[in-house]
Amino acid sequence: MEVRFFNGGHCRQLLAMADRRTWRIGAFHAVFLAVAHPRHGWVLIDTGYGTSFAAATRTWPRCLYRWVTPVEARTPTAEILRTHGIAPEAIRHIILTHFHADHIGGTREFPAATFHHAKEALAPLQALSPLAQTRHAFLPAQLPEDFAARAAPIPLTRFRAERTTGFPAHDLFGDGSLMLLDLPGHAPGHLGVLIASNRGPLLYAADAFWHHRQIDEDIAPLLPARIAIHDHRAYTATVARLRVLQRTTGLRILACHCPATQTRVGR
Repeated sequence: MEVRFFNGGHCRQLLAMADRRTWRIGAFHAVFLAVAHPRHGWVLIDTGYGTSFAAATRTWPRCLYRWVTPVEARTPTAEILRTHGIAPEAIRHIILTHFHADHIGGTREFPAATFHHAKEALAPLQALSPLAQTRHAFLPAQLPEDFAARAAPIPLTRFRAERTTGFPAHDLFGDGSLMLLDLPGHAPGHLGVLIASNRGPLLYAADAFWHHRQIDEDIAPLLPARIAIHDHRAYTATVARLRVLQRTTGLRILACHCPATQTRVGR
């Protein structure tokens, strides 16, 4: 299957938060993917910031989010797809790896889509106070009003160990093309996707790590960055398992905000 990578806006933050190399301010791109499935057409993995971020952070305490991580997101996700020859109105399936603002911001732009996500991903965030939701990078106003009606939540109890990676997995379409992987730690119900791409197997790890140095050199994020991590112990264990997986199998592993992923954007 063809896999295409797109930038759906970015925030600006200290690069050292992820890789400890430099104290420069840099861009953390909100990458989303489009996968050409032979039966279901283009399937999206996440939706970037879209254009909903500004409105969703206009009032207190949501405005704290835009103050701490200034976001540049002026192009609708649907328009990005259309510019690259993908008809957004034809999108019927969207995988949401988790519910942080830079992954769900374009969901309102796809009124015909079904949303696939871990059942355990949303309820814990919805139960939080507005201030706690902001701290956990969740902006409920980004989701469409009929989200619950169009969602297809998958309980993690249905996930079974996947042969290639060893992580608990769910075969989304029952054909081995898109395997949802339970990659815990970063956010509740955080998922990766093992994709049977036309260039060989690809594990899109979403936010399981932020920079490839975490995998290649065992570099941990700085302490302030851990505020955004749901379960740091589980996060660290997931990164360690991905490190072993890459070293023992050579599997391509890409993450949303990693500079290595930017080499795939627009290609």
